[in-house]
Amino acid sequence: MKRIGVYLSVVLIILVGCTENNENQNSEDVPELIKVNVEMNPQDINANTEVIIKAKVTQGNDVVDDADEVKFEIWKEGQSDQEHVKIDGEYDSEAEVYFIKKTFNEPGQYFVISHVTARRMHNMPKVQFEVK
Repeated sequence: MKRIGVYLSVVLIILVGCTENNENQNSEDVPELIKVNVEMNPQDINANTEVIIKAKVTQGNDVVDDADEVKFEIWKEGQSDQEHVKIDGEYDSEAEVYFIKKTFNEPGQYFVISHVTARRMHNMPKVQFEVK
């Protein structure tokens, strides 16, 4: 009976040791999340006026200038998925942002999702805004 208790104790100690090593190893391998801030310029948007939609992409304190993909998905409230427009973003190295230029022809509530894939991660923040 004592032998079984000793064997179980040894097995338990080995399992606990292996678990702790794996947890430490995994937490070091996980990179910081990418963060995406979406802005409009100008902030007051009028119909038939060109707007610049920007996405600042960062990971920790670093600016991400090497994203695999930055796409802006835009639609007016009430439109079906088939009516959503997707536009590839361009990178502006001086401003350190990805951007598109867009003119909205009709007033109403709109949405934009920036689909950002960078450094093995994907982030897609959604912003709602009004065109007057």
